[in-house]
Amino acid sequence: MRIGLMGRVAATVIAPLMALATTAGAQDAPVNLTLTCIGTDSIPVAIAPNAWSGRYAYAMGGVVQSRQAAQLGVIVEGGKVRVRPPQTSIPLFAKDDQGGWYELTDVAIDRLTIRGRLKWNRLDRSTLDIDRRTGVANFGAFSGVCQVVSTTPEATKF
Repeated sequence: MRIGLMGRVAATVIAPLMALATTAGAQDAPVNLTLTCIGTDSIPVAIAPNAWSGRYAYAMGGVVQSRQAAQLGVIVEGGKVRVRPPQTSIPLFAKDDQGGWYELTDVAIDRLTIRGRLKWNRLDRSTLDIDRRTGVANFGAFSGVCQVVSTTPEATKF
């Protein structure tokens, strides 16, 4: 099948303009998402004491870390982002939550990423970074992959 000159012009000029128009309209609309992210989180396993030899220390003590299966919840509503982190991610002196959910600050939502920051207390901070193309999410020591959860009551997974 041959495409004439006008067909080529239409394909090369009009199609990208139509894609740009739909992309611009999508950016103006507020994003409402509910995500469940399945992955792993870092947990302390053991505390290693200092190794002493005479009066000199050979090694500093520290915490041995391991990975454990974990789940992160994310809700994006009207430009605000809330997270429900795994219990292993919550520091000892964290600020009060609202039913296990924490609201993020410095939120940036665009076509390719969702980002935000959570200030747990004066010292501890975690950053949320979700790649919207692959679904890969990182929040503090948590890393995993997110899936969209339907918010309609009659929707089923399978």
